[in-house]
Amino acid sequence: MAKAAPDFKPVIDYFLSLFKMQVAGETEAVDAASAAIFSDKPGRDVIYELNVRHRGTDRTRRMSIRSLGEQVESKSMCYKIIYDDLIVVKIPPRPITHFDVYLNHIHQEHAIADRLTPSIACVYPHLGAILKKVPSLRLPADFPPDQVEREYIERLTREPHYQKYLQIAGGFVFFMSLSQYRFFNQVIDSIHFSKDLVRQEILRNGPGAIADMHAFETLYGACNDGAYFDMHALMKAYERSIEEIISNSGATLWIADYQVQEWFFQRLAGSRPDFENSELPPDLAVEIDAVTTRMLSAKKALIDEFHNIVHAAVRRQCFDKNRARVKGLSVKVIELLYRLKNRSVSIRDLKPDNMYVAAQLDGADHILADPNAYDLGLIDLETAVCFDLTEGSLPQPLLAGTPSYATPTHVFNNRILGAVFRNELPRVFYLQDWYAGLVMIFNILTGRPLFVKTARLMPEISRMKKKDARNERNPRAVFENGSRIFWKTASEELNDSLKKNQERLRDVEIALPDHLANFLVTECRTEHRLIDSWVAGRIDQCRPAEKYREKLIAASHSRIRGIIAQAHENPGSGKGREDFIGLLSRIEPLKRWKEDLEPAEQRLSAPVPSDFLIAFLFNRVHHAMCRPEWSEIRLSDRA
Repeated sequence: MAKAAPDFKPVIDYFLSLFKMQVAGETEAVDAASAAIFSDKPGRDVIYELNVRHRGTDRTRRMSIRSLGEQVESKSMCYKIIYDDLIVVKIPPRPITHFDVYLNHIHQEHAIADRLTPSIACVYPHLGAILKKVPSLRLPADFPPDQVEREYIERLTREPHYQKYLQIAGGFVFFMSLSQYRFFNQVIDSIHFSKDLVRQEILRNGPGAIADMHAFETLYGACNDGAYFDMHALMKAYERSIEEIISNSGATLWIADYQVQEWFFQRLAGSRPDFENSELPPDLAVEIDAVTTRMLSAKKALIDEFHNIVHAAVRRQCFDKNRARVKGLSVKVIELLYRLKNRSVSIRDLKPDNMYVAAQLDGADHILADPNAYDLGLIDLETAVCFDLTEGSLPQPLLAGTPSYATPTHVFNNRILGAVFRNELPRVFYLQDWYAGLVMIFNILTGRPLFVKTARLMPEISRMKKKDARNERNPRAVFENGSRIFWKTASEELNDSLKKNQERLRDVEIALPDHLANFLVTECRTEHRLIDSWVAGRIDQCRPAEKYREKLIAASHSRIRGIIAQAHENPGSGKGREDFIGLLSRIEPLKRWKEDLEPAEQRLSAPVPSDFLIAFLFNRVHHAMCRPEWSEIRLSDRA
């Protein structure tokens, strides 16, 4: 067996120690203990085998581990563990060494969870999630569930030596029990693609497709006929080669054509050919295997093309099969945003790795097509904040966010954001989750990430923030400059992604329930008021515009364009005239922005193409977080 993976070692060492204690007790030593990888397949959980020798007898068990999400410098690292049941282990970026500080972190997450429950299901840290596995701490089966946490806290306060069961590598960590629920990212992945499905497709339909052009076109499209002819010729050449090898060997064998084809397609599917049932002599099997390898290696470009064709076909089949589920999950993401807004909570690190399907699926994935049959639950509330100003000033949340789902507002403190957005800061907080939501919807619909280039900017923005803080530069200027670049890149990448996936996205229409459509329309109307306020404020600052103030506020953007043209043609000069022309040039895009909202509002009352929904959500976030004065307003061409 292979050695333990270094990234997992502290966690594996912890569970090995737990297993040792379960086998030998807390005071008795063991003869030997080890952990080794049992199975490590790409894209899957790593399975470890734990071995403990006690009193001359070996005891073994298995556990699995997978890291959740992207590593974020200022945020905890989370791991999915299966050890008897499903546990999420969260390790803080900086070790927590005091029990009271550790409990305070737990209480903060409990407070957010209490605010969200029962509207939104939450899994948050509990001492009992792991301490129930310690025999000497196990509580009676009839112990009142609502008193379990209090009992564990009192016990560990009285007997501090038990606190070691909450620590990994010398620091306290958080344990969450996820029971039998499935992670949201697993559900999304299962909808779109599986390497096993590609293998099955090659083995099941490959021989018939390469043998019959009509079958190939039915499965993979007439546009790929060139690949058909090349693959057909390759398979015939392979059959002749195998026939020649057997003939030259002098063996009295008869190998059926279908069996030769099976060897060919088994290798295409990434497996070793099965020679056991063919009665081939071992040396002849080795020679045929070597010839197969040489022939396919010589045609690598063709083989890669064929794999891509099959891959695309499998993705289409998966998507068509799961179309209703894709729609249902997209609606549930909007529903989650709606419920979070109603509870005045922004999670600020919303992503599939931090979410689960709050229903016991057990193979009944068809319920995902019905948004009323399940909910989306939350796992990690570490970065969450309550933005209800009636309860006092806004608390400072943890400055962190996963780059693929975050904006520059995630990594700057309330003082800087408040100076920029003033009383709109609560809106910016909940729209942080909208940004993550539209990324998730795109992923649900396409199986692909939305913002790749844009996500790469986030670490650079964080780095510049730290660098400029050391140089005592204006942090607001750093934020505004980073935001300008971020939103320009995001706008371009969004439009590019929508165009590349236009066929699928426009083919899937999302029907929002009335309460969700009204939820989005309400945000449009908030945007209307903010635009009017911004326009009025700018007009107030330009003295030559005073007598036109009311007309300008009410004017459409087409009318403003006419006024701009007249101002250019009219005689006269001076700074007042230039200020007036500049003012009109800035107001005109805002008016166009406002007028674009009206047809968008009307469309939400009926099923809308998913590209429209994604662009609609993006524009609400973009327009809130990218201030008009920073740069020329850039609107998505979809909503």
